[in-house]
Amino acid sequence: MYNSWKSWLCGMAVLAAAPLAGATPLINQEANVHAVNMANFSQRDLAQSFQQSAPTIAGAGIFLVPDMGRTDTVTISLWNNLPNAAGTMLAQASVAGTAGQWADVFWSPVAIAANTTYYLVFGGNNTLAIAGDTNNGYGLGQVYANTGYQSFANFDYAFRTFAAPVPDPTTVYLLLAGLGVLLLARRQHAGKSLRVKAASQPA
Repeated sequence: MYNSWKSWLCGMAVLAAAPLAGATPLINQEANVHAVNMANFSQRDLAQSFQQSAPTIAGAGIFLVPDMGRTDTVTISLWNNLPNAAGTMLAQASVAGTAGQWADVFWSPVAIAANTTYYLVFGGNNTLAIAGDTNNGYGLGQVYANTGYQSFANFDYAFRTFAAPVPDPTTVYLLLAGLGVLLLARRQHAGKSLRVKAASQPA
């Protein structure tokens, strides 16, 4: 009986956790204006500062200039400061990016301080380029480009960041309830075993 309960509860826990495990990270910050060719990857030292409103970040993306190259590797890394300003890389991932499309990368969620400036650093094949906006459309960050991460305060790349998906309350309640019942069943099973053992002892 105990094993049946255990198997059922384990199955319920897996089913409850499955939607969260397969959930798509949520867009948190986004600068979606891609009117100009902001920078080619050949320029080097490309970065965008931003402030995440969530306490996690699970990925980021950039919009690649149409008709500039085809498909090639794009790498995006997350830093707590610029690399030439004693920054530390917190995460990194690569994807095959295609001109005229978003190139999104994802990594295991990283805990960060919300509403604090972080930096996305971009790398890719020299044939590709990042689109952007020259009208300061994103007020919580800016473009850095060219050797030494030169500052362009009124420019922004077309970029977006992702936060880890938030578990649905029903999922959390189901998992907690299942764990509670499992613990109760284990206690009852342990108590029954002790009683059986005691009863089997010679007088």
